[in-house]
Amino acid sequence: MRSILFVDDEPNILMGLKRMLRPMREKWDMHFASSGREALELMAKTPMDAVVSDMRMPGMDGPELLQRIKRDHPDTIRFALSGYSDQEMIAHAIAPTHRYLTKPCEAEQLVEALEQAMGARELVPNKAIMDKIARIDHLPVLPEIYNRISLELAKGEPSPRDIGDIVAQDVGMSANIMKLVNSAYFGLPRHISAPQQAVIILGVNVIRSVILSLHIFNSFEQRTTHTFSLQMLWGHSMRAAAMARAIATHEGLAKNDSDYVYIATLLHDVGKLLLDAYCPEEYASVAQEVCAHNRLVAEVETEQLGLTHAEVGAYLLGLWGLPAQVVHAVARHHDTTAAPGGPGVADIVHFANLLDHDIFVFNEHYARPQPLPARLAAIGGAETYEAWKQEVLTIGLGVEDE
Repeated sequence: MRSILFVDDEPNILMGLKRMLRPMREKWDMHFASSGREALELMAKTPMDAVVSDMRMPGMDGPELLQRIKRDHPDTIRFALSGYSDQEMIAHAIAPTHRYLTKPCEAEQLVEALEQAMGARELVPNKAIMDKIARIDHLPVLPEIYNRISLELAKGEPSPRDIGDIVAQDVGMSANIMKLVNSAYFGLPRHISAPQQAVIILGVNVIRSVILSLHIFNSFEQRTTHTFSLQMLWGHSMRAAAMARAIATHEGLAKNDSDYVYIATLLHDVGKLLLDAYCPEEYASVAQEVCAHNRLVAEVETEQLGLTHAEVGAYLLGLWGLPAQVVHAVARHHDTTAAPGGPGVADIVHFANLLDHDIFVFNEHYARPQPLPARLAAIGGAETYEAWKQEVLTIGLGVEDE
C-alpha cells in the first residue's frame, strides 16, 4: 500500500481532501498534517511515497517544506497544490517540486497524477541508480512557460492565440521555437513568423513538447564533459520525431495519438542526458564498452546498469505528468517484444528511432539496431517497415546546424 501525506493549514481543505479521497482508502495509506513542522515529524516516523503540500502556510511554507523533504527524503515524490494566484511563488520555488496542481483540483485529476508519478518510479528497477537520480539537486523541472500554458489550459479552452501570446513573452524560447518550426524538421509549406501562428498550425501539444525538449537540452549543455555529442543527440531526436509524425500520418492515426507519437519520439532519449550527467562514471563505462566492441547502447546499459536510458527517461516524464501513452512509449522504445494490437504509438516510436539509425550514421562506433521479428510482426511485417522507410525518405530530412 502506498503512503501519501497531504499538508494544508486550513482544516476545511484537509477535511475536503479526506472526503474526496475516501474511495482510495483500500489502495492508499493517507496521512494529513496541518503544518510543515507536523509533516516533517510524521515523515520522521513513517516513510512516504508522495507528499502533496499547499504553498501558502504560516511558519514553514510549502516551498520550504518541500525543500526539506527533498534534502531529507529524496525518494519521496513532491507535489505542490496551489491556487492560480500562487504562480509567482511556484516559479521561485520550483526546484523542490516534481509537479504542481491547481486548486480547485478534482479527485480524478489528483488520483491520476499521483498514481502516474508513483508508477513512474517503478520504471527504474536499479535501486542504486534510482537513489542517485532521486538525490539530484537540479533534476530538470518543468519550465515556467510550460507550467503557464498548462495553467491556461486548465481554465478551459483558451484560443491558440492566447497560448501563442504566452510563448511570445519568453523571448529566448520564442526565438528558438521559431527557428525550429521553420526548419526542415517540420517541412511547413510557408514561413512562420510568430508563435501564435506556430500554435495554430502545429497545435498546443506539439509546441509544448518542443518547449520541453529545448528546455531539457539547454539544462545539460552547460556541462563541460559528455560521453556523447549533445548536438548529434538533438539532431537524432528531431529527425526521428519528424519521421514518427510522417508515419503517424501515413497510418491515419487520430490527432491525439499522432501528437503522442511526436512527443514521445522527440523525448525518447532524455534518459541518456540524466545518466550522463548524474551517473558519469557508470555511463562512461557503458560508452567505452559500446565503442570498443561496436555494441548496442541499450544492451550494454542493461548488462552494466540493470536498466536502460528508456526507463530513466520515462521516469522523469512520468514525474512531470506527461500522458501515460507517451511515458509508456518512451519506456518501451528498446523492448524486444511488442504489445498486441499494433501498429500503435509505442510501435511507431520504436521504429522511428530505428529508421533514423538506419538512414543516418549517429555514431560510427555504435552498432546499428536491426528490426526484431516480434516487433515487426506487431506492425504487419518487414513490408510495413520498408513502406515506412520509403515514406520518411520523402520528407527530405538532413543534418542541420542546430
